[in-house]
Amino acid sequence: MEKMIFFIVIAVYVIAGIIVTRFVKNKDDFYVMGEKGSTVLIVGTLAATYLSAVTLLGLAGMIYNEGPVAHAGFGSFGAWLGTLFAVLYVGRKLKALDCQTLPDFFEKRFQNKWVTVIATSIMIIGLLGYGVVQLIGAGVVLSEILNISFPVLILLFTAALLIFSAMGGMYGVVITDTLMFFTMLAIAIFISPLIIGEAGLDEIKNLGQVIPNYYGVTGAAERPFGWIFSQFLMWILFFGCTPSLVSRVFPAKNDFVILKTAVIGVFFAPFMQLLVFIAATAMMVLQPGIEPADRVFIAGMMDYTPPALAGIGLAGLMASIMSTASTLFVLTGFALAKDLFENVLHKDFDEKKSMIIGRGAQVLVAVVVCIIAILQPSSIFWISIYAGSIFAVAWMPTIIGSLEWKRMSSKAATASMIAGIVTFIVFGELKRYEFITFPVGFDNFYLAIIVSVLTLLIVGFMVKPTDYELGYYQKIKETRLSVTTIQKILAKHNGAAELKREYRQTLTVAVSFIVISVVLWGYFIVKLGM
Repeated sequence: MEKMIFFIVIAVYVIAGIIVTRFVKNKDDFYVMGEKGSTVLIVGTLAATYLSAVTLLGLAGMIYNEGPVAHAGFGSFGAWLGTLFAVLYVGRKLKALDCQTLPDFFEKRFQNKWVTVIATSIMIIGLLGYGVVQLIGAGVVLSEILNISFPVLILLFTAALLIFSAMGGMYGVVITDTLMFFTMLAIAIFISPLIIGEAGLDEIKNLGQVIPNYYGVTGAAERPFGWIFSQFLMWILFFGCTPSLVSRVFPAKNDFVILKTAVIGVFFAPFMQLLVFIAATAMMVLQPGIEPADRVFIAGMMDYTPPALAGIGLAGLMASIMSTASTLFVLTGFALAKDLFENVLHKDFDEKKSMIIGRGAQVLVAVVVCIIAILQPSSIFWISIYAGSIFAVAWMPTIIGSLEWKRMSSKAATASMIAGIVTFIVFGELKRYEFITFPVGFDNFYLAIIVSVLTLLIVGFMVKPTDYELGYYQKIKETRLSVTTIQKILAKHNGAAELKREYRQTLTVAVSFIVISVVLWGYFIVKLGM
């Protein structure tokens, strides 16, 4: 029963992706969905992308083994703050500047091919790593259901993803993401409570007495607090600038959609995560000793829920993987086709040829990711940490400096990005092979962030920005998405009435979800004795 339902739901995703391709008429449709995204669609794609294999497989496994505070209380809370930053600050500013991709911003900001090449290369490396995580997750899920070898499963999964990501571009990703989001909700609001109820809240709370420090800040593994805090910081910086979240803003219809998305989408992300993480701890009560721990949630659905619901849950778990993986395929393909080929080489193609190149780039990316995933180099959690750290140390200081600092120049951007990523990788490898040691609570992530920021400041003060860079900085300060949105609405027939309606809707959404959040989190605090 669960297999049949699983395949029916997956088929719906693929069919929907194929249907959506007929709406892709030009480059704007392919890259930013023609900026037609409604609140429902942007909320759906944001929440679906947030809830990836890292949450349902990697983090769930870590929490199952080590306890929830270190990973959920610090890591996931950092990711939540980073998502807010990505939507309300980075995404809105870049959309106001008419950016269709993140490297697009670097190109507009500096008009320097080396900055664009370095930024795009970092993006491709980071997204490839995060894409590998999703494909490994897909293999883990499907191997539980089908008697098919892991490499064949990866190939089939990649082919299914390419059907709607390569053909539909951002249109295909946003629509299918939203469908997947509603399937994922089933995991949070139906399946997780069933697993929690099976274990019992009292038994879940008593795990702290059975497993030493299970509910402690450093967890059952007694990790150094410096490492715990570095995860909190890494997830803020990574999620704050990761293209997979920032790019969710670009298809939005206007600024009101983005503001409502920030309230609704950022509510659903931690809400779904919390229930999943409590269910992961419940599995330690019900079935300790699951190996590898990445499959803990799969075991929970297969063993402790009715077959029909397990099928929906497995499809929802697969949806969390597919939504993020398709986004990464699309964005990495965009980076190769638009940011490197068109922007750096200054090639001007017609609409049809540009989309052909974009689709071909996605196929190339899929092949590379597929090969790496089949080799399965590490666990889901650790690959995600490495990929996230690359973005955090190399991109975030440069993005903030580019948006806020008048003295920011292409030289400072180049030096900062290179210094950050080289420091992180080189000192990480030296530590891994025990050529060097760091003080307790300090590691190569902290060092890379410090080096990246200091390099940016030193070079920024030493090298004067060009006239173009100073001019574009002024444009950043004068450009507001809110102003553009208001002007466009007022230009319509009955624009004043529409503007008032948008303000009322946004205020109602904000107040409603504040009330819901207070009630919901208050309930969990009381029930869990936090």
